[in-house]
Amino acid sequence: MKGWQKPRPAWVARLLGLGCLLGGLSSPALAEGAPGAQGLQLEGFGTLSAYRNDDAVVAARPGERVRLASQAGQWRADGDTVLGLQLRWSSSDTVEWVWQVQARDELSRGYRPNTEWAYLGWQFAPDWSLRIGRQPLPIFLSSESSRVGFAHTTVRPMSAVYGLNSSEPVDGINASWSGAALGGTLSWDLGAGRNRLTVPRGRVDTQALLASALRWQREGLALRLGGAAFRFDLISPGLEAQLQALSNSPQLCLNCSEVLPQRARTRGVQGHVINLALVWEHEDWTLTAEAMQRGGNSVFNAKVQAWYALLSRRFGRWTPYAAVGRSAHTEAPLGLQAAPGSPEASAQSLADLDRSLQRPWDRRIELLGLRWDCFEKLALKLQLERWTATRDRSTPRDGEIRLLPNSAPWDGRLNLLTVSADFVF
Repeated sequence: MKGWQKPRPAWVARLLGLGCLLGGLSSPALAEGAPGAQGLQLEGFGTLSAYRNDDAVVAARPGERVRLASQAGQWRADGDTVLGLQLRWSSSDTVEWVWQVQARDELSRGYRPNTEWAYLGWQFAPDWSLRIGRQPLPIFLSSESSRVGFAHTTVRPMSAVYGLNSSEPVDGINASWSGAALGGTLSWDLGAGRNRLTVPRGRVDTQALLASALRWQREGLALRLGGAAFRFDLISPGLEAQLQALSNSPQLCLNCSEVLPQRARTRGVQGHVINLALVWEHEDWTLTAEAMQRGGNSVFNAKVQAWYALLSRRFGRWTPYAAVGRSAHTEAPLGLQAAPGSPEASAQSLADLDRSLQRPWDRRIELLGLRWDCFEKLALKLQLERWTATRDRSTPRDGEIRLLPNSAPWDGRLNLLTVSADFVF
């Protein structure tokens, strides 16, 4: 779907009107399956969304795996827009088969439908269950519902944290336990798997991912601790050729042959993530906070810390909300050294590469929004985000913010406006 050069209020009205129609046609009988019910059930969710970035220097998109981006006030409808359908077959009270298909704009396949979930679930004991097949692992608070817009107060999970980490499903296994503990309910997940996904640099092949999450809930308070350890290969022939050429050119770089294989490896990259989350609900107020830390043995899994806090207040069908978040990369410089007598342009290119590999793209996000639950299974949202670069405003990047080489000076700020209609059925 192509964007428009100018805002179209009539188009926005048609979008919201279509969302209301879909919400009015949603079938409550299909939206939620009765626990233990046998038979075949059809469930689904979707988002119709449009967004615009007002900055004329940099382009912005809701996620780095979205193909295109908005710039200079251009409206786009390819960021959060998604349609998901799920078939659930309960062959007994303890066994179910789940198949979920999603269609969304994505780097490698556009809007072609793709199988997101395909697993067998088995509750083999009163407190224990097992899932085998393609599924999300619960590393973060919203890992299992990241694209179900209706499940979130905001348009999407907060980019300060979720823009740094993939919530893509894996082919693997996950065991879950739940029981009473410490005056509340305690649950524990342990899962492992592997996956493959396309990223702007090329492709990431994750050979091993081990994830665990511990959650405790009592009345309106929920606490969560999640973690993961993983190993992957970054498949990017162009990038690998560039790094290899530097390693083989001592006349340009004195220490590239030593530093790059250690700090900028693309194969056998190992890393870990630790995540902490809190959800507190009191009457019509909800506070959600999440923090994470990531580290590893390569700059292509750069060390970073991030957090956000979201506060919302419900007034009947209306829910205004506000959030603030921040991410800070802590990866140290590689210390690449230009050879004596090398051209000044080569020395500058080496310094620019060192800077880029640190990924010094720290930012702060301030967010205001309004959610209107106009039907039982339909929510309309209006959200404004202010993104501010807090460390570097000139190094080229191709993530959620696209800053091209030799672009005009950027002041480090942009505003992202999003309207959306989220529904379930």
